Amino acid sequence: MPEERAFPERINVEPTNRCNMRCRLCPHPILTRPRGNMDPALFRRIARECAPYGTALWLQYMGEPLLHPGILELIAAGREEGVAQIGLSTNASLLDERMAEGLLASGLDRLECSVDAVDPEGFRACRGTGDFHTVVRNIEGFLAAKQRRGSRRPVTSLQYMAFTLTGDGTRDRVVAHWRDRLGPGDFIMSIRDYSFAGVVRAQRPAGGRTPCQWPFRSAVVLWDGTVVMCGSDCDGRHPVGDLNRQPLREVWMGEGFRRVRVLHRDRRWDLHPLCRGCDDWVLSDGKGYVNVFTAGGDNG
Repeated sequence: MPEERAFPERINVEPTNRCNMRCRLCPHPILTRPRGNMDPALFRRIARECAPYGTALWLQYMGEPLLHPGILELIAAGREEGVAQIGLSTNASLLDERMAEGLLASGLDRLECSVDAVDPEGFRACRGTGDFHTVVRNIEGFLAAKQRRGSRRPVTSLQYMAFTLTGDGTRDRVVAHWRDRLGPGDFIMSIRDYSFAGVVRAQRPAGGRTPCQWPFRSAVVLWDGTVVMCGSDCDGRHPVGDLNRQPLREVWMGEGFRRVRVLHRDRRWDLHPLCRGCDDWVLSDGKGYVNVFTAGGDNG
């Protein structure tokens, strides 16, 4: 049974829910909530409250974070407030030379670049738009700049959807392309897809269900300060708090989070409209994210 925590160990902060792609496995194109950018003052308050607990902040949720005009300033604010770890996910379409240098100088701990496909055709099918070669060149340029600096930070991972690596020799070709470009500690990661509680695809059978770990370990803060209990509530339909009105710890220990934790402890998740039938709980233990080097016995 997941244990009660005094504060979340990780928080996904949404710098923006604006995006420049239309990925078929992402609910972003059908979101109904307003688009916007997080106020830097709000982000600083979040960072300040997280710092004493060693909470990791991950700067991405339903948008492309590099579209936030002050994304480098947000990272700097997190560093100034003493956040234990700051990570960011990007589709890398905007990771040009200027942005690469900015991220390398920002103090970012982790950078995840979502490639998700292995060729232009697969990229178009997955992304709906964008240019595969631009994304690859941007990542190559970032890694080269990182090597020139002799820096180990940010630890960089290249994300691929698990099903794109299953073709004959596909994994080996991907590893061969990136092996010499990646630095110490960098890796390639395969991930399983989410249904976002049935929003983007039919849900898988949920036999053998166990309590979801997300409400016990993490939270998501939307760009406007709304707190939702997990990454499956993409449209913010089941808010548990508002950081414009209350501190994060109050939300974490509040009735919204407590109710869903009790339901999962008692195995009565069917009483919650989001959890009922949701199959994303199978990924809440992190096992849907696999380091390809480690899994393949290849440490790069």
